[in-house]
Amino acid sequence: MKQSVAVLLTRAPYGRVHVPEGMRAARGVAAGFDRHDVTAVFTQDGVYAARAAVDRDALNLPGHIDDLFAEDGRMVVDGTAMARRDIPPTEIAPDIDVLDGAEITALLREVDHTLDF
Repeated sequence: MKQSVAVLLTRAPYGRVHVPEGMRAARGVAAGFDRHDVTAVFTQDGVYAARAAVDRDALNLPGHIDDLFAEDGRMVVDGTAMARRDIPPTEIAPDIDVLDGAEITALLREVDHTLDF
């Protein structure tokens, strides 16, 4: 049965495997047998990975992102977490939507499952 899933990317992108492994999980859940509705949510220190300046190739992200989008998945970033880290919306990659804290909270309340990386 198709369900909605939020994959929370909460850790800084470099020196750790959490962001690429989280995106790999998001891609897998989206492309699995039931083709779940998946949203990758960059929050807490994960907002640094949503910046346009991030080297996605170094993090092995392009294939994961392409596959997520091919399955109608989406990527969003927590605007409240960005503000706390002085990251302006202009620094966010164009394929990631900026949502305010209330929108992130609503999204997380509406999904069937969350995965935390």
